Amino acid sequence: MKEMDDMLKQLFPDKPIAQESLQRMSSGIMDQILAAPMNFQEQRLVAQRRKVGFIFLAIIITLSFSFFLLNWFLGPWLSEGLKTIGLWFTAHVPFLDYFLGRWDWLIDTVEVLANIKLGYEYLWGQFGLSIMGILIVWVLFEGIRAKLNHRTID
Repeated sequence: MKEMDDMLKQLFPDKPIAQESLQRMSSGIMDQILAAPMNFQEQRLVAQRRKVGFIFLAIIITLSFSFFLLNWFLGPWLSEGLKTIGLWFTAHVPFLDYFLGRWDWLIDTVEVLANIKLGYEYLWGQFGLSIMGILIVWVLFEGIRAKLNHRTID
């Protein structure tokens, strides 16, 4: 080990760095810093926003998957229960007949919403995982692109 140290000392002798080279290097570094100052508050805010975005994305993915599972396993049971509750409410509210007699569009709207729900279930079953995959990849690559475009001091 000592022989290696001696050999390296012969190859790379310690010479003091010239003062003017140090001065030129420090002034060059200061020029670069002054030319493009770093805003640490902004960087901190960007990092916090990215963290909140990832949390929001995780919540959206979890909720969508939970609603998918809920609808998959309990959909028929829940829809029958909601129909029963709706019928019970309509049977026990005396002035509802007044509104239903004059607002037939309400029933038509409920029928349209039921059709939209069927269409949504079909589209989610066909394209849901693909859309979530595209969104996840987009968020990841957007973060990587932001990291690559981050300007550093040379």
